[in-house]
Amino acid sequence: MTYFMLAQLQLRYGWTNLPAYEEGMRHVKDLFESQGIMLEQAAITKIGPLYETWNLWRVDDPGHIDRAFAALEFTEQQQEAIARMHAVVEHEQVRILEGLDLVSTS
Repeated sequence: MTYFMLAQLQLRYGWTNLPAYEEGMRHVKDLFESQGIMLEQAAITKIGPLYETWNLWRVDDPGHIDRAFAALEFTEQQQEAIARMHAVVEHEQVRILEGLDLVSTS
């Protein structure tokens, strides 16, 4: 069974917010990947709501995120970058998805 976490984040309006978000996400990506949570795709909406980002992460199972957060240790630099990122996030929705066997891997 393949599981994913889909995170949709609405950033505050303003062109300076995207670089703060990207910097924080680089740290989140490194931290998550150290726990086996792999970023499959990151995207930003080009037509539709401005400053809406989507991140698709591959996880082992629905409890993987909780176990990862319990094991994470943040450096001061990571904490500061992630705090700057959170300051520009207006809204976040997270979903755990179960993969369907509709996509061919060959």
